[in-house]
Amino acid sequence: MFRLIAFLLAMTAAACAPLPEAAPFRPSAVYPPAGPAHATGAVVWLHGGVSPGEFTGPEYPDGQPAPDWLGRLAAQGWDVWRYNRTPGHDPLAEGAAATLQGLAALHAAGYRRVILAGFSRGAFIGMVALAHPELIEAAILLSPAAHGTRAERRAQAIADYTARLAAARGPMRLALAQFNDDPFDPDPPLRGRLAREAAARAGMAFLHIDRPAIPTGHMGSFEPEFDAQFGAELARFATGAP
Repeated sequence: MFRLIAFLLAMTAAACAPLPEAAPFRPSAVYPPAGPAHATGAVVWLHGGVSPGEFTGPEYPDGQPAPDWLGRLAAQGWDVWRYNRTPGHDPLAEGAAATLQGLAALHAAGYRRVILAGFSRGAFIGMVALAHPELIEAAILLSPAAHGTRAERRAQAIADYTARLAAARGPMRLALAQFNDDPFDPDPPLRGRLAREAAARAGMAFLHIDRPAIPTGHMGSFEPEFDAQFGAELARFATGAP
């Protein structure tokens, strides 16, 4: 239903003006944007890591699907843009630099409000924007991860995560979702505490979805139970609504 409402609203408005360029971001095919003159703002979705050949074909017009709760923002008039990175070649440093480039391009195109949301590797790449409150007003991080599951990589995973949080500056809204039985989260209690402390230090509003009973696993934010329990709250927090 969210997708149908968003599609009808966007198609009506989009006919009035062409969409701007915002490379490397591209407009969503599932939630067609209306453009900066008509939209409430722009929300940028950064997907997780993708292997070559995954999520291809007409059944995946956007590539890797976004979670259902993102449709709530589209239904409220937010344009959905995506950063679809190259499957099998997804370096962190280049992805971070390109993310900042795309966010700046959206502002230059006329979007006055921009939200960033990402999952797994996309969320980890998107953490670069925590140091740039001039580019985003909210960051939604769902199971951020980029170092795999091997025990010998855990120390580096915590160090890199900590470094990105250390650069955070407000004002901004920061949401973090973590799930039980996520093999890509090297230390859930520590990472939750580090995010909470960074938000307090930077003067950020903070929402922590901390290992609910259901759903579980790294893909928890894509389960229907996640949207049912947290979708409305997350959408309100992302947009700054009361």
